Amino acid sequence: MRTSKNIFNEKEMELVQLLMADCESTGDIQCKLETAFRRNNRANA
Repeated sequence: MRTSKNIFNEKEMELVQLLMADCESTGDIQCKLETAFRRNNRANA
């Protein structure tokens, strides 16, 4: 089995867990990210 080179620290793992909550597919995750970035861009405008 291949080992991952990506090792997350505690804060990164917490973010991943929050991001994956209630997601059933990678499309769900992508939608969450797009929505978050859209909100962030509006707040910074």
